[in-house]
Amino acid sequence: MPPMPPRPDFAPNAEVYDDAYYAAMYRPHWLLRNARKYRERDAALLRAVKPHPGLRLLEVGSARGDTAFFFAPLVAEVVGIDAAETAVAAARAAATTRGLANVRFETADARDLAAFDDGSFGAVLLADFVEHVTDEVLRPCLVEAWRVLAPGGALAIYTPNRDHWAERIKAGVPGLQQEDHIAVRPAAEVERLVTGAGFAVDDLFFTASPYPLLGAMDRLFPRVAACRFRTILRALRPA
Repeated sequence: MPPMPPRPDFAPNAEVYDDAYYAAMYRPHWLLRNARKYRERDAALLRAVKPHPGLRLLEVGSARGDTAFFFAPLVAEVVGIDAAETAVAAARAAATTRGLANVRFETADARDLAAFDDGSFGAVLLADFVEHVTDEVLRPCLVEAWRVLAPGGALAIYTPNRDHWAERIKAGVPGLQQEDHIAVRPAAEVERLVTGAGFAVDDLFFTASPYPLLGAMDRLFPRVAACRFRTILRALRPA
């Protein structure tokens, strides 16, 4: 059964997700997208997902496939879904170029994973997804994630933390807001939504910002909410 196509309301700003958006994704930048940011992101994702050779992983909001490709050598299979057809087309083309046989991508709505059987995945990953969707999308997505996870399976989330000083500045200064980040949430809100969907939090941790000099402040005060750049959460479906 093919995945259900996205409903027109998958995002109030759906027009943002065009070819140019995905072409510019992960473009290196000495401040915003430097090498340190991606090294620490990769380490955080590994800790949250805990990949192993027998794992079947579902990535929700797989975009052009970069994260799926990162996990492909570490797991049995990765299935990526995204509501933007242009993203899925780009991901499929990249998978073919890379010759990856254990990765596939489908256009699907995160609120309806009916194409996937109950308990058919060992982990569901929402990496850089939560901040792109309202509660009207995230809540049913979490319910569906719980359903498609095997008992004891893991939900992994990686998302900006609304409590961090950089997010507070962006939210308060006109012109700094990212048009694709429509729902950056505090860490406590992410945790509340996850536990409300029936998951048990197994690990909750944070990364420091990668910004030169400024990131040192985050690393000096890791217990201060304003110094917690990214929220990373691993939660389990009870066995």
